[in-house]
Amino acid sequence: MYISKMSISNYKSFVDFSIEYNKGLSVIIGENNIGKSNMLDALSLIFISNYGWKKRQLTQDDFNNELVIQDVWPSIKVEVTLSDINTDDEMALTYKWLTQEPGKAKLTYIFRPKANCKKDAPANPTAIKDLKVPVDQYEWVIYGGEKETTDIFDHQMLQRFTYEWVDALRDATSELSKSAGKLHKIISTYDQDESNKGQVIQKIQELNQQIKQSSEIDKAQTSINNYLKQISGSQYQQTMIQMAESSYEQLLKNLKVLIGPNEGNVHSVDTNGLGYNNLLYMGLLLAQYFNKKGKECNDYTFPILTVEEPEAHLHTHLQRYLSNYFFNESLAGQIIVTSHSTHISSTVNLSSLILMYKDGNQIKSKKIGSIFDKKTEKYKRHLDRWLEATKSNIFFGRKTLLVEGIAERLLIPKMADIYWNQKRKKDEPKKSLDGYGISIISVDGVAFRPFLHLFGESGLKQKCAVLTDSDPEKIEIIDPTSNEKLKVDVFPTKQHPSEACSRTISLINDFKEVSNVLIKTNLKTFEYDLVLENNDFFRELINEYELGTKAEREKIAALSGHDFEKEAFLIVAETKGEAAQYVLDKLESGKEITIPKYITDILDFLTEA
Repeated sequence: MYISKMSISNYKSFVDFSIEYNKGLSVIIGENNIGKSNMLDALSLIFISNYGWKKRQLTQDDFNNELVIQDVWPSIKVEVTLSDINTDDEMALTYKWLTQEPGKAKLTYIFRPKANCKKDAPANPTAIKDLKVPVDQYEWVIYGGEKETTDIFDHQMLQRFTYEWVDALRDATSELSKSAGKLHKIISTYDQDESNKGQVIQKIQELNQQIKQSSEIDKAQTSINNYLKQISGSQYQQTMIQMAESSYEQLLKNLKVLIGPNEGNVHSVDTNGLGYNNLLYMGLLLAQYFNKKGKECNDYTFPILTVEEPEAHLHTHLQRYLSNYFFNESLAGQIIVTSHSTHISSTVNLSSLILMYKDGNQIKSKKIGSIFDKKTEKYKRHLDRWLEATKSNIFFGRKTLLVEGIAERLLIPKMADIYWNQKRKKDEPKKSLDGYGISIISVDGVAFRPFLHLFGESGLKQKCAVLTDSDPEKIEIIDPTSNEKLKVDVFPTKQHPSEACSRTISLINDFKEVSNVLIKTNLKTFEYDLVLENNDFFRELINEYELGTKAEREKIAALSGHDFEKEAFLIVAETKGEAAQYVLDKLESGKEITIPKYITDILDFLTEA
């Protein structure tokens, strides 16, 4: 059994939102303020147990602030679907909530006006922020199944879902310092050794007898009792100072977690770093909720663990190690993780990732694994293999710009800065790729299709642009000396362009009908088109940084026009990454450059509404 889907209406950042979860592990990713925390809040309205009654009574602030009210006061609704209900324990837990679809059940939370609500909703359309919703005349209900009935809902059954929420602002050190309750729950799930229990109790009694013989402790105990007798009168009760109660259960409840490099060198968690204490705290929760796996237990429970930002205070290696554990471990129950970390999103399998994103003004979600089918499985394997931390940034922006290599990755952000801000007034905010929420991703080659498939017909409805080289096919000529057929590079111009290679043409044709995707190409390559537009810039650059050989530099000194452009390009192309860094240095120093039109067309597309 697992929570397969949740639908949310009118709650916080959501007007009409649904999300499908994975069985086992779901890693929810997306940009800041997209609603990941609100999504977990909504889930807790059904499953939370601690202070659940109070938490479920909402306030006006819990309504979506974009709502417009007319004639009827709004309601908040959260509905979850449970799927794969197969075992006897699962059937016994959910039998009153089953739907007509086999193996599925539903739970619904509603926050709504009471039937006798005395305040009328406005007759004319009114924004919710401009009026006061009578939440004091609201009620919340939870029911199971497809429709609400008059049957009384058994809230005790919800206690069978052991829901633990590790929030983003957790104080792990404080929680660990008072961890006795969690430790007791963990220890009590294991079979107890009765003979050892008796030995422990005997040791406690002996220790307490030894403590009583200490003169300073006896004096302190006598002093406390004397003063207590004076201030309590007939209510006086005798006190004793000792190590612990002579009760095995009480001893378990007072145990604490210590930590250190080995058994002989442990210390309090208070002296530990925040990062490792976060790991230790999650380790406690995993032990508490998942150690019943494979164990026969009459009191069946279904564990749900939700973790916000597990990367908090962890360096990159521990982030990857933790996410690998979540992905590879076969766990009972369900884990839902939200994260902003590209190190985590790049480590887990794509099938575990669920992206929350904006399509216009609407928040949507997409299981990344669902974008691929049998025909496109090869694209998924490619992405699983190549989505390291930098490339997985593709999931954290509002829009994406795909480029071929390091030269474009270095220079396009600066070119965008120049293009968008060259006429900026002093009081206007500066524009940038980051400001527009545009992730620039280098695919390190021309393998764009796996990435583009994420934005295709069945994929994410976000803008994705591609800058790819035209790479015209070589042409065949006859060598005038040897009379042999030779294939040579083409050096097109604006006046005499050449047809792009079949790869580029095929890529453009295959995605030209996808409205949120735009592919633009150049005359030949990124470096070549830059040289064509900026002869003087590159003549100066080649000489200043001594690119190419001395003979090559002397050769281009005597050239002009297209002859110069060809030879200058060949010099720059020999050291693409190094030359790109030199170009960037010049631009950072204020040197002007003409940006090719195929690049500005892409920048315009990405900034259009």
